[in-house]
Amino acid sequence: MSEKIKINFIKNKYKILVFCILIVGFLTRIVSIDMHPNGLNVDEASIGYEAYSILNYGIDRNGKSFPVFLEAWGSGQNALYAYIIMPFVNVLGLSTLSIRLPMAIIGCISLIVLYKILSKIKVEEETKEPTSIKKNKISNIFTNNEKLVLVVLAFFAINPWHIMKSRFGLESNVFPDIMLWSVYFLVTFLKEGKISNFYIASCLLGLCSYSYGTSYLFLPIFVMMLLIVLIKTRKIKICNAIIFISIIFLISLPILLMILINSFDLNELKIGMITIPRMQSNRYETLTVLSSDNILKTLLNNFIECMKIIIFQTDELISNAIKPYGIIYIFSLPLTIVGMIKCFKRKNEINTIINIWFLSSILLTFFVEPNINRINILWIPIIYYTAIGIYEIVVNNKILKWVIIFIYLVFFIKFEYSYFRTDFTKNYTFYDKIENIIKYTESIDADTIYFQYAFKEPYIYVLFYNKCNPKDFALTVKYKNDIKGFDSVISFGKYKFYLPKEIQDDKNFVYVMKAGEEQKYKINENIWKKTYIDDFLILEKSK
Repeated sequence: MSEKIKINFIKNKYKILVFCILIVGFLTRIVSIDMHPNGLNVDEASIGYEAYSILNYGIDRNGKSFPVFLEAWGSGQNALYAYIIMPFVNVLGLSTLSIRLPMAIIGCISLIVLYKILSKIKVEEETKEPTSIKKNKISNIFTNNEKLVLVVLAFFAINPWHIMKSRFGLESNVFPDIMLWSVYFLVTFLKEGKISNFYIASCLLGLCSYSYGTSYLFLPIFVMMLLIVLIKTRKIKICNAIIFISIIFLISLPILLMILINSFDLNELKIGMITIPRMQSNRYETLTVLSSDNILKTLLNNFIECMKIIIFQTDELISNAIKPYGIIYIFSLPLTIVGMIKCFKRKNEINTIINIWFLSSILLTFFVEPNINRINILWIPIIYYTAIGIYEIVVNNKILKWVIIFIYLVFFIKFEYSYFRTDFTKNYTFYDKIENIIKYTESIDADTIYFQYAFKEPYIYVLFYNKCNPKDFALTVKYKNDIKGFDSVISFGKYKFYLPKEIQDDKNFVYVMKAGEEQKYKINENIWKKTYIDDFLILEKSK
């Protein structure tokens, strides 16, 4: 019996290893996702509240019905992820878990999609070793195809950047995954010739335009390069290319209209219940060379800064990369170069598309003020090249193979240990000590609640944890100097996001401030009750 189990294990060892890699990848992206990263990011709170508002009231917090792009902070936020997380918010309620779990599931799906893509690649065998059963013994030698799948999939599963972005509900980070899914259908089309897969890919590419503003620059470059190559190699006809472009155009048309409206100061547009909004400021312009006085200098500086991020694998934001592990593990860059050279030399369907993806991303970096999440579309090609570089060494050197496996295994374990011990609230956009304070103050019968602006955008956390009616917010919100944008909301409803010059004993007010801040005020101990929650002090009228 044991011999039979052993034979079956050896016979299915490839599938078993793939399964184990996927399980490791799934667990690293999902386990304790509501607690790590600790704290709730301001953009997570924003996208979560927008999803809740549209789901329950049909409008976002600025009163726009079913917007194709969220006005959010005044400068905008990508809408696709808000619509993706709505079913989770509906079932799980508005919480950190319901915001992050969809991104983790998307990351896990990408592992499966990558496996499906890699399984379609044919690698020439360098040896003639048998893989069939002979004399009741099964060869324990993997084919080169299987080695390639295992190496690339394993590296993707333990990749620091993809693990971190899959655990973080930042709406823009859905862009690379959807792009990878479109690559699956492109590769499937090129391998099988079924034109419907080609058109499904175009649908996903069109959907990308709702995921992140950088897609507005990336997609035209990628699509143009892709179609030129496919037409030149006679993989498609001109009519197929026209249909492909038409599908992308039709799906992304609302976003194109949004760009036109905001670029030429046109009026907001409503099509039925759908809103194509007019922003207070164009964030996609301020993050690109469009806002620069010296375009050539800015183009060069953006590219140089991007190269620094690739080399040093950090943008100094711990929510994007943890030192010393970086994006692909800091020591991996030579392998990236090896893999890149191999991919440009070795012609197959996936290499061709990944190369086009990479070149399109590099061109994009000239136009975008870079940090890791702003150029997130670049990282999957970089990961792929690195994995191919590892494969080239693993397949050709049996001794070095085990050294590399050991090194990456050690660094993966150390990365996981570091990640789960990292305090993400050191990044000022995360905060983890506010939910209890907000819920406590909301339970007090007060006319006005003064809330110190002690961390970034406290108003969005009040909206989030109190599940406020967006209609009330839109009707009562006041902005500093009447300007919508970051750091400009000074009040809505009974909340005021600043501290007055003095405590008013004759008013039924509540004051929320950082502990120690009370020393600046004359506080009548007979009138005011002090409650300390975490590092905040809450002043309320004594009963």
